[in-house]
Amino acid sequence: MASSAEYLAEISEYVESNKNKFIENLKEAVAIESVSSSVQHRPQTINMIHYFADKLKQLGATVEICDIGNQTLPNGESIKYPPVILGNLGNDKAKHTVLVYGHLDVQPAEKEDGWNTEPFVLTLKDEKLYGRGASDDKGPVLGWLHAIEAFQQTKKNVPVNIKFCFEGMEESGSQGLEPLLRERQASFFSDVDFVCISDNYWLSTTKPCLTYGLRGLCYFCIEIECASKDLHSGLFGGSV
Repeated sequence: MASSAEYLAEISEYVESNKNKFIENLKEAVAIESVSSSVQHRPQTINMIHYFADKLKQLGATVEICDIGNQTLPNGESIKYPPVILGNLGNDKAKHTVLVYGHLDVQPAEKEDGWNTEPFVLTLKDEKLYGRGASDDKGPVLGWLHAIEAFQQTKKNVPVNIKFCFEGMEESGSQGLEPLLRERQASFFSDVDFVCISDNYWLSTTKPCLTYGLRGLCYFCIEIECASKDLHSGLFGGSV
């Protein structure tokens, strides 16, 4: 039996030898302008979902494209939300199950915003790759798929079952996602042991990190009953 070092060395060697192919995959993904806040880009955002669904199927995952309904725009118009991908790879009862979350939409980007390169053209510069979504979040999602490919192609056993939840509205508040999560809580998500939110940053180019907590948000509505008449802030400021 190979040692852990030998095991990982084979996988690393596969990744290194397929680096150009993996970069090309990222280039293709970056080129799809999946700007979720833009009505004009909604078709491309939906195309982005199907692009990744096909990638998962190529790895042997079972994939469900979940319709999450329509978005009502401020002008009253209704358009389809990008669907959500629910995928599953492996069903070994002896293994733990990890849920991988990622998002496939991006924020708007124009060269005029201050980019030194075209945002939707992956560009290599000073040994770094630049492109909208390269790190947030298409690159990390592709990283999972490339890692799984490396395990499969080197005949290595993936040590966990993996489930996927990929959405296309994260940059717009994950609209439409919560009802789906509640609906599938007792079915698709019922056997999940761990969740990995693959939407984070490294501390530097050589220092990855794991985020184990977020601040979250609390909303309050406060009513204050104060003086019985208006008071001048310059005279009464601090005392009221």
